[in-house]
Amino acid sequence: MISKSFLKSSLIFTLGGALPMLGSIILLPFYTNYLNEIQFAQVSFYIGISLLFQILFSYSVESYFGIEFSRLHQDPSKQKKFIGTIAALLLIIGVFILLFSSVFGSSIFSRIYNTQYDMHFWPYGFYAVLTAFFNSYFKAASISLIYLKQAKLFLIVNIINFLATLFISVGGLTLFPETIIGPMYGRLISGIIIFLMGHYIFKLNGIFTFDKSFLKDLNKFCAPYFLFAISAWVLGQFDRYILQKHIPTVDLNAYDLVLKCFFGIEFLQNSLSAVIFPKLYEIWSKNKENSTTKESNRYFNVFTAINIIQLILFCIFIPLIYKLIINKPGFYRAEVYIGILSAGYALRSILNFYLSTILYSKKVGILLKIFGFSALFQIAITTIAIKHFGLMGAIYASLCTKILQVIFSVIFTKNVFVYHYNYFKIIAIPFIYLIINVLQFTFMPQYNGLLYVAQLILFPGIFYFIFKNEIAAVYRQFFVKKA
Repeated sequence: MISKSFLKSSLIFTLGGALPMLGSIILLPFYTNYLNEIQFAQVSFYIGISLLFQILFSYSVESYFGIEFSRLHQDPSKQKKFIGTIAALLLIIGVFILLFSSVFGSSIFSRIYNTQYDMHFWPYGFYAVLTAFFNSYFKAASISLIYLKQAKLFLIVNIINFLATLFISVGGLTLFPETIIGPMYGRLISGIIIFLMGHYIFKLNGIFTFDKSFLKDLNKFCAPYFLFAISAWVLGQFDRYILQKHIPTVDLNAYDLVLKCFFGIEFLQNSLSAVIFPKLYEIWSKNKENSTTKESNRYFNVFTAINIIQLILFCIFIPLIYKLIINKPGFYRAEVYIGILSAGYALRSILNFYLSTILYSKKVGILLKIFGFSALFQIAITTIAIKHFGLMGAIYASLCTKILQVIFSVIFTKNVFVYHYNYFKIIAIPFIYLIINVLQFTFMPQYNGLLYVAQLILFPGIFYFIFKNEIAAVYRQFFVKKA
């Protein structure tokens, strides 16, 4: 039975982990209202650089940390050495990348960015890279707090990060309007603060050393996972770098803004996965064989229902929220694309179905194949499609890539698990939602909220008749007290 203390600490870790994303979403209307078109695009590109370099600086050690730390649970002294080695490794990687970027950053920038955006490595590009280093160091330190079961400290340091970023950014936008001083220094100064907190966490809980005995197993896990993380960045960011040369800035900004709003959807999807994956692993572990069951499948049926309903609600309310908090009408044009973009996010339930089996069987290499090949496909098709069709080329290229991810998942996991499932429930329903939104965009391209209200009536009706047994079972599992 799940204890109250476990639920309490899980809630604290979830809330603390959500704060950086929440801060990014809260800052969006300030960026749209205080920055002009070019400055908004600059901030978006600099944030994209930070996200990429955070992957480079971290080498995905935060994903590996819990595996090795848990394995060493009977040797606390070695756990401390492991924590210290992780901190030292991150500092070594950080110094190397910072030196490299300082030498080659300017020449790289001049080749990547369109001159109209006035993107320069010095100083703001370097600030973006430096911020990424601070964030990666802090993220690894904060992850260690989860396994050290220090929930309150985890929440406190994340609240400090959240408030520092928010107040410095908004203060800078207010004091220095029509400049990117606020957004850039808000992220940089808060980065310095969290770096110091991260170093304190490492020193408090670890012994600073560099034990090479940890590196072999670390590299075995982190190298493919690192490439997977790079692939994920390409899938999420690459199209903006091609679009900058082919569409007006106002269209690029509107598209970028609506994609950032989808961060909220991704967070909800990830949170739901975090709730159901442990239960799936428990079911499969009891069965003692790598095979899906009716019991495990029902969790994905519920995931599908919740995911599609939240996407419909997103399509209804985001355009209304835009008009309440954003005072520049140029951003409103993004509402036209919201339905077709949400279509791709419906496939997440299928991807998670296969992702759970990949993670359970510890086949990280398959994860790299799926996302690595998808990233290569997206680079090729996006480059071609944007040149011929502009923004619509990017949107349809992204949708095709998400469909390809599903196909790759089916192909590459044949030897991972034995899959028994209802094809209509797991595969067909997300694709029905996708097809409806594609047809709706094709024949009625202008945004019409009533069409999404009609979807809100249609899909819950479908789910009631098809998933009522699954929904009832999952409800009893999590919310009905056992005798």
